[in-house]
Amino acid sequence: MRLKDKVVIVTGGSGGIGNAIVNKLSDCQANVVSVYNNNCPLSQSNENILLVKANLTRSEEWDRLLAFTLSIYGRIDVLINCAGFLEPGDFLSLQEDQLRKMININFTSVLFGIQKTLMIMKKQGFGHIINIGSLGGIVPMPYSAAYSATKFALRGFSISIAQELKDTAIEISLITADSVNTKMLDREAIEQRPSISFYHKPLSPQLVAREIIKAIRKPKTEIILPGKKKLSALLLGSFPNLFNFLYPLIEKHSAHNQKTYNELRRVEMKVK
Repeated sequence: MRLKDKVVIVTGGSGGIGNAIVNKLSDCQANVVSVYNNNCPLSQSNENILLVKANLTRSEEWDRLLAFTLSIYGRIDVLINCAGFLEPGDFLSLQEDQLRKMININFTSVLFGIQKTLMIMKKQGFGHIINIGSLGGIVPMPYSAAYSATKFALRGFSISIAQELKDTAIEISLITADSVNTKMLDREAIEQRPSISFYHKPLSPQLVAREIIKAIRKPKTEIILPGKKKLSALLLGSFPNLFNFLYPLIEKHSAHNQKTYNELRRVEMKVK
């Protein structure tokens, strides 16, 4: 499917993955509405990119975003839900506002936005919604338990709603990615507790963006990245006792990789 002139909304457009997606879509000559909350992505200056500031944890902000997009382009071809937030650490150390923020950004606001967008897509008779999940929605993440829970929920919802829409011209896709080299990963890196996010080498945001372009052109209900980790992730997620048995080894390997990651980051900062 040609992406030229397609109308695509990308939430979390200023983040590592979101920014890569917006730029890739722009290169494909799509019309992109890049949504940010705090940090305006000034690098996104192409004429086919519209920057919109919105706090999508508020239902009325979704209404404003969708109405604005329709007023400019008259339709919405694709919605990519990329906004995300992670507060790492021991569960008991997290404050109520931190928990609410993760739940609202990663799950609740996504549901409200999808519901509102689906109403538009059903009227126009077509559309595609892509949710950015995480392997933490398949494999448990100790010391990021609340974040993992939101991604488990998003995965269950995405697969369920895809079945509800199977007889329509509306597609639902879930991109389930391993850890990605972003500022979110940097936040995990400084935690004293080893994070399972460092068990494998982080993916680049550009790789994830390329896979999302493929998903737009050839929709699938779920795409697990990298593909070679699919079987092991599904096994660990399906058999909790197996995960519990292997976790001491996973934790040790993750701790080593996390230390290496931090050392490389310190070297990079000195060079800059």
